[in-house]
Amino acid sequence: MFEFKTSIHPIPTNQLFLYYLVIFIIYVAFLRKVKLTTLSLVILLLFNQGFIILIDSSNRPSKILFIFFSMVILLKSKFNNLDRREFRILFLSVLFTILFFMNYIINGISLLWGAYQYYKYFVPIALFFAINGHQMHHNEATYYGKLILKLIMFQVIFSVVKIAVMGIRENIIGSISDLGGGIGIGYAIMGAILYWYMKGKDIKGKDWWFVLSYLMIPIASNKRAIWFIYPIIIIFLMLDKITRLSLRRISYIIIIIPFLIYFGFRLNPSLNPEKKLWGSFDPQYAVDYARSYSGVSEEKLQSSYSQGRWGASMAILNNTFHNPLAKESLLGFGRSRSGKINTDIFDPQDYGIMPGTMISSIGIMIVQMGWPATLLLIILFINIIYTIPDRKTANIIAFYVLWDLIFYSGSMINSPVQSILLIFIIQIIKCLNTTNDTIVKSSFDRNPSFAASYNTIGIQ
Repeated sequence: MFEFKTSIHPIPTNQLFLYYLVIFIIYVAFLRKVKLTTLSLVILLLFNQGFIILIDSSNRPSKILFIFFSMVILLKSKFNNLDRREFRILFLSVLFTILFFMNYIINGISLLWGAYQYYKYFVPIALFFAINGHQMHHNEATYYGKLILKLIMFQVIFSVVKIAVMGIRENIIGSISDLGGGIGIGYAIMGAILYWYMKGKDIKGKDWWFVLSYLMIPIASNKRAIWFIYPIIIIFLMLDKITRLSLRRISYIIIIIPFLIYFGFRLNPSLNPEKKLWGSFDPQYAVDYARSYSGVSEEKLQSSYSQGRWGASMAILNNTFHNPLAKESLLGFGRSRSGKINTDIFDPQDYGIMPGTMISSIGIMIVQMGWPATLLLIILFINIIYTIPDRKTANIIAFYVLWDLIFYSGSMINSPVQSILLIFIIQIIKCLNTTNDTIVKSSFDRNPSFAASYNTIGIQ
């Protein structure tokens, strides 16, 4: 049961349906009294695409519904004059859209397929402006923040069910998706950031149980990167409290960070010498593995071809720097109907990349749509993140998004299952920031119905 399996291993039908039956029963038993607004429907759809994928593996109904809900919210929104930052975001969105479709036009690919792929960028950008125009007030932001945290806790419980029914395997992320990727990592980290903010930018006492429980989502999918990035995020979140020299808060960090590293390296078969669940603790082995996986180990660097996520992306970046005005550098390669790189045209060996090696998102994006569109998209999302008035919170989110983009899958901006969550959390934090932080913390701590419902995983 506890042998790790990748996404290529098929799931027995009886296990798959048993798993979804169990999580459906859990939902019915505990998910109560949700206000069915358009925004809450988008959030519920975001967290429950797995049920739709069970029926339609291409997830077309979810894509249609996301577009529909985004347009409904846009049409219902009240827009005043855009401020300077919002106008800049709109301007960047238009420029990116032009470059995105230019790739399809010049490479002779149907614009219909281009529009089908463009939806993953249209939906989060549309939701950003739609929620802005919705003019969410403090009570709404608090409610939607609580709802997201509740649904993340459901994913924690579903991850435990997943291990019990199917064991530890890369695919199936709670009720969110049928594939792992960076989803488990993204939801754990963004959940921790939102929880921290709604607790008045402090984590103490029983709060740690919730923050650490989020790790069950990537654990159930055997995600390696979480054990390197989660401790860093926790340190960033607690940095202000540490500098205040509170002995209690410092002790939390002294205990929890080594705890995360120790248990993480032993729980992940890739990060211990025995390559098994609960292998021995060997930090040097884990670091060496991470360097080799990224393509920056001494052995990989001596190879005639670049390997690993970061090594391959570095090769693409170097080629782009040397030939910035080449057609492929400016517009990328033609795509297949699925939106992936057309491998009949793109040869990784031309870039000095080992065929079959994984490439981090920054490299893939440049090859897919060229460096100008890639740069515009990154600047666009960074501008969206920095609409959060609280600079520390914006810095932490921007750091994680850029880390994901440069070193990992980049799904925080390239996949709606992550980018929609990012937009909601940005807008919720931005709205809550307009009120006094003590009010935010008070509404989280002192509301008896919420305290009870959070502990019982119900919505009140």
